[in-house]
Amino acid sequence: MQAGQNLARIARRYALSVETLAAANRLRPDSPLQLGQRLTIPVAGTIGVRRGDTVESLARRHGVSAEDLREANHLRAGATLRAGQALVLPGSLADRTPASRWGRPRRPGVATLTRLATHRTAKVRLVDRRGVVRREALRDLARLLAPRHGGGRKEPHPRLVRLLARLSDHFGGRPVEIISGVRPAGGFTRRESRHVAGEAIDFRIRGVPNAELRDFCKSFDHVGVGYYPNSLFVHLDVRRESATWTDFSRPGEAPVYTRAGITPGAPGEGDAGRGARDDDEAGGEPESADDGAAPVDDAPGELSDD
Repeated sequence: MQAGQNLARIARRYALSVETLAAANRLRPDSPLQLGQRLTIPVAGTIGVRRGDTVESLARRHGVSAEDLREANHLRAGATLRAGQALVLPGSLADRTPASRWGRPRRPGVATLTRLATHRTAKVRLVDRRGVVRREALRDLARLLAPRHGGGRKEPHPRLVRLLARLSDHFGGRPVEIISGVRPAGGFTRRESRHVAGEAIDFRIRGVPNAELRDFCKSFDHVGVGYYPNSLFVHLDVRRESATWTDFSRPGEAPVYTRAGITPGAPGEGDAGRGARDDDEAGGEPESADDGAAPVDDAPGELSDD
């Protein structure tokens, strides 16, 4: 934020209303700005929700029908809005443009997950219509992602589940194939591995190139992303300091990592280049890519029972 800036001036620059810009940043339209303050700029064709807004009041304010506004945003009747939430205006460019070239999911927030090691498939509503992780989804995933050879169930980290929902929606709801989820320590898996903590998955999405999965995962904040061009999956974990790495080994070979600070052949977890035959031979994070800190939870304590 530069000296002399205010919401009205910034809104004019981006062809937005002051109300929309303020709502997107949870500010009042007349709120003063601080030097160096960062603002979220809504996409053209979206509107911000203020405290107390409803679908009906927003529809009246912007001259659209409440039914069309719900349909454009996949909202059910009676849905509760939250301050700062961004909604798409029906008929706008944002409404006409699909989320990605992979199309829109038929049921946003619902993922079809297949655990290859156990041949189990489940359709799970991961988040509610507000984007909040459902408690039932954590329980369902604890069963689905449990170690194949025992070791107990562990609920995955909620932020990892939230990212899984975003992945599924971005790629049009295509089935997500889980190579490895929770793993017990031992063998090729270090005790410090995020797989042990329920903070990592190795996966692929049917019909989507792994390079494209990697690139989309790298758009997330506070994650570890491992790419295995000579194997069959992408690794994703949640953490405080983002890291990416590439392992050029083939199935059954020792890891060959390349990354800033990781040279080919660097010692690592020992399981990253093992291929995708089962849990014990799936990917992981090299030691030098692990920040050793607990992952960021961007909505601590917030879970949905819907």
